Amino acid sequence: MRVIKTVIPFKSDNPKSRLASVLTDEERKIFAVLSLENVLSALKEAGISKVDILSKSILEDEDERCLMSASNTDFEIRIIVNESDLNTAVNSYLKSAGNPVLIVMADLALLKKENIEAMTAPVRQKSGSNISHPNISYSSVSHSNDPNFVRIAPGKDGGTNMMFISAPDVFEVSYYGESFIKHKEEAKRKNLICEIHESFYAAADMDEPEDLNDILRHGSGKILEFTGEVLNNKK
Repeated sequence: MRVIKTVIPFKSDNPKSRLASVLTDEERKIFAVLSLENVLSALKEAGISKVDILSKSILEDEDERCLMSASNTDFEIRIIVNESDLNTAVNSYLKSAGNPVLIVMADLALLKKENIEAMTAPVRQKSGSNISHPNISYSSVSHSNDPNFVRIAPGKDGGTNMMFISAPDVFEVSYYGESFIKHKEEAKRKNLICEIHESFYAAADMDEPEDLNDILRHGSGKILEFTGEVLNNKK
């Protein structure tokens, strides 16, 4: 079985700036960390055992302690600092990965383990197809005999929230704007099968103030408690 490498790009400096109209600087920092914790929880529940957090800057001590508290013998977290822009940093990571890579955005506050299982499942068909939630556990996944493929989970506004790339040495990411389309085109240029994972929970990124309503309706745990308390205090 080939090892799947998992990387989460994380912006710790002035995170979620488009939420500034409803959250203070400190609240946005807390919110970003809680969203990332939800992503880590989904990965751990899906059986992922090692995660790299790709940060543009050194994390504050408190944030690092909070994130690393989830790290143990069964779930290893490594923080990598790369001061380059997002695309350069992720593409550098892909080139040196040596194994299939799962890229997960840090602001998926509603992400479920089923999304991770669907993203890391073996390729479903010999041609591109949409997939939802194949019930395949991480421990049963093997990509050693699969054709090279890319699986994309689009964001609700045309971005890319997750990508599984079986051949990271030949693929280049291009985030910002409608990156979902750009990534599909990149897969076509590189003759890679492209599959799409469509899910409300995977598409619900937290970029705009109205996105916080999704947490109030569908969230759970600390991210729901924090968001509800903050928004109620501002009424």
